[in-house]
Amino acid sequence: MSTEAWTRISAHRHELGEGLRRTPDGIRWVDLLKGEMYAWTPGSPAFPRRTHKLGTPLGLAEEDGTGRLIAAAGTGVVVLLNDGTDVPLADTGLDPARYRVNDGALAPDGSFWFGTMVHNGSEPDGALWRWDPAGGGAVKMLAGIDIPNGPVFLPDGLGMLIADSAAGRILRSTLSDPADTVPFAQTTGGSPDGMHVDGLGRIWNAVWGAARLDVYAADASLLASLALPVAQPTSVLLTDGPDPRVIVTSAATGLSAPGPLDGCTIAAPFSRVAAGLGR
Repeated sequence: MSTEAWTRISAHRHELGEGLRRTPDGIRWVDLLKGEMYAWTPGSPAFPRRTHKLGTPLGLAEEDGTGRLIAAAGTGVVVLLNDGTDVPLADTGLDPARYRVNDGALAPDGSFWFGTMVHNGSEPDGALWRWDPAGGGAVKMLAGIDIPNGPVFLPDGLGMLIADSAAGRILRSTLSDPADTVPFAQTTGGSPDGMHVDGLGRIWNAVWGAARLDVYAADASLLASLALPVAQPTSVLLTDGPDPRVIVTSAATGLSAPGPLDGCTIAAPFSRVAAGLGR
């Protein structure tokens, strides 16, 4: 597959683009290490606008059932306000000099799940956490994952997938017992990063370091590996419509000679890059 179908939609390269999510009228993503959030409307000729700039790492943000924009930030959970500020909701109690948030998602039951990881070069120590808006506290649900990405929640409303990025694998678990994990897929040539479940239940995974997307069926069979013009893809999202756009964030961090699109958020028509998968 040619990578020529991909075009840049971000105004500049990001150090660590991440956290693609839908909005009521488009999509958003973050530059995680800079604590910045961007919003963009597909089809718009304008570059995305920056909506928030925090003083801490910002992993992702997603609207809950009440319309609040819940985000993983610093070492905990905040709500992002329309004026660009944030209000703390819960914290893990971790030392921000050593730890930061990473990826996460809202679960079908309204709880917010997110990962934490070490970012100062010391001994790895990652975990998956759950914040319940009814209970108020952040609770550690799964330890022993150095760099957690996801989770993504499966269409049955009960299962979830967690990327154990440092170990090069994706794990399957459940909301009821997240510590009871089983292997879902082992990634080759790179590390599994952000994931997306499309309308047909297929799992899309951005493979960091491998310049590709892997697409799995619900039974974990690999349906396709799609080449990308970025070395370090970090998250993936499909928009709606008869010919959806495939959107991918990427990172420039650590690259000694980044290519022209490395670190950018890029997009391509499904019909150009994934037609073999069918709709």
